[in-house]
Order: sequence, then C-alpha cells, then structure tokens
Amino acid sequence: MAEITRKELILALVGASSQPRLAGLDLTGLDMSHLALGYAILSRSDLIKADLSRTDLTGADLSYANLSNATMVSTLLNGANLTGTDLRMANLSKATLSHACLNKAILTSANLHSANLESVDMAGADLKDARLPKVNLRSADLTDAQLNKAILIESDLSEAILVRANLTGADLSGVNLNGANLQGATLTSEQLASAASFKNAILPDGSKKA
Repeated sequence: MAEITRKELILALVGASSQPRLAGLDLTGLDMSHLALGYAILSRSDLIKADLSRTDLTGADLSYANLSNATMVSTLLNGANLTGTDLRMANLSKATLSHACLNKAILTSANLHSANLESVDMAGADLKDARLPKVNLRSADLTDAQLNKAILIESDLSEAILVRANLTGADLSGVNLNGANLQGATLTSEQLASAASFKNAILPDGSKKA
C-alpha cells in the first residue's frame, strides 16, 4: 500500500519547488495520472502498478525505481533518467521518451506500442518479449540490448545502433533499418529479409548494405 494518498501528493506538490523530491517513497498503486511532475526526483521509489497515464515526467529522475506493471499510457518522459529502472510488464503505449536514458533498464514483456523513443539510450536494456510495434526508434542506442522475441513490426530503427544486440526470434516485419548499425548483432538472414528496408545498414558481419 502506498505511503501517501493522491490528495496528500497533490498538496505536497503545491508547496514544492520546481523539482519535487519524492525519492525512495512507496507509491505502490497510486493514481498519479495527469499530474505535472517535470524534473521530479523519484529515484528508487516503489511505483508498482501506479497509474502515471498522461503524467508530465519530462526530465524526471526515475533511476532504479520499480515501475513494474505501471500504466504510463501517453506519458511524457522526454529526457528522463530511467537508468536501471524496472519497467517489466509496464504499459508505455504512446508514451514519449525521446532523448531519455534507459541504460540497462528492464522492459521484459513491456508494451511500448506506438511510443516515441527517438534518440533514446537503451544500451544494455532488457527488452525480451517486449511489444514495440510502430515505435519510433530513430537514432536510438540499443548496443548490447536483449531483444529476444521482441515484436518490432513496422517500427522505425533507421540510424539506430544495434551493435551486439540480441534479436533472436524478434519480429522485424516491415521494420525500417536504413543506416542502422547491426555489427555483431544476433539475427538471421530471414529476419533481415522481412524488414521493409536496410539500405546503407552495417550488417552483422561488418559489411555495408548498398
């Protein structure tokens, strides 16, 4: 059970500075939807099953927080710090995370349908079984990411860095891989053939696609 109620949280935010400090709190299951929490400090907080739909978390520090099973539909997370954050089975559909840091974040079985992840840092992230159809991953850094059995149908991975990424069993149907760096990545020729395009991409063996 959460340490505080939504009403108590809102009252605390009214008197807070421009950078609300909520680090380390138990906010399990709390309804935090539609709140303005830009640049809030929520590192290491417990947000299991919390509702953060349409919440503004621009630039927030959510590093090492537990957001497993959280609802974050259409949430704003531009430039947020989610380093090492637990987002397994979270619903991030239509969320905006451009330029956010999800280095080594855990996103197993998370739903990111139609999310904006342009230029995101997801190096070393665990995205096994994640749903990523129609996601904007242009220029994203997915170095050493685990994408086993991830669903990436019709996503944009142009100019993305997928060096040593594990794409075993991932669905790349209709994916845009133009200019992507796949050097050392684990995937089959059949998976590549299912992509919409991979012009100028660096292939797993280091060669460049014309």
